[in-house]
Amino acid sequence: MMEGFDKTYFFLLPILIFGPLFLWVFYNFGLKEILKIPEEVRRRKQQEMTVAENFEAERTRKRGKGPLGAVRGANKTAIGLFAQAVAYALFAAVIGYLASAPSYTFAGPQTARIKLSLSHPGQRKEECHRRTLKELAKLPANMRAPQDCPRERWPVYVEMELDGKVIFNQESKPNGLSRDGPSIFYGTFQIPSGSHQIVLRLRDQGGAGFGYQFLRPMVLTPGQVLVITFDAAKGGFNIQ
Repeated sequence: MMEGFDKTYFFLLPILIFGPLFLWVFYNFGLKEILKIPEEVRRRKQQEMTVAENFEAERTRKRGKGPLGAVRGANKTAIGLFAQAVAYALFAAVIGYLASAPSYTFAGPQTARIKLSLSHPGQRKEECHRRTLKELAKLPANMRAPQDCPRERWPVYVEMELDGKVIFNQESKPNGLSRDGPSIFYGTFQIPSGSHQIVLRLRDQGGAGFGYQFLRPMVLTPGQVLVITFDAAKGGFNIQ
């Protein structure tokens, strides 16, 4: 038992004597320099603290002290709340006025409206061509369609005549990068109510003449809205 105690004491005694000395030397000649904050960093932090303190002091000075100027957050003072209430009241009054005035008349008391809204693709500029065996052999396997149909279409021309006077005539090019989309038309016209004769014409291919024509006498009542559309599958112009 005493022999084991002597061995333990033999190892602990040098640690107890030389341990503190070693730690002191290690701290002063190594660890102290590692833990030391660089002077530049210390100076920068001090400047940032000074700037923050000056900013807070200036803000407090501008907002003042006391019940009306105490720091309570933006627009939280009595004067600020009163100003907000006045601003909201004025805003609500303006909205209320604009909701009912000035008065706006959609159409005259003895007038009607015609709306033209149609979309129609023109005919193809070139007819489909049936490829020969020689032409098919020159094409990649995934592109060997029996027919070659160029995509570009003719512009569409629409004309509207009311009581013998042309009030709308426009040509619209096909949409799309390949010029293969529909041509689109839109127009609104305010006319006197009563009896009228409307003539509509549409050309969707090259050359003169019209592929579709429509003529109809009709009576328009005050405030009536007449909508004109087009559907080639149903024969052409539709009036509602």
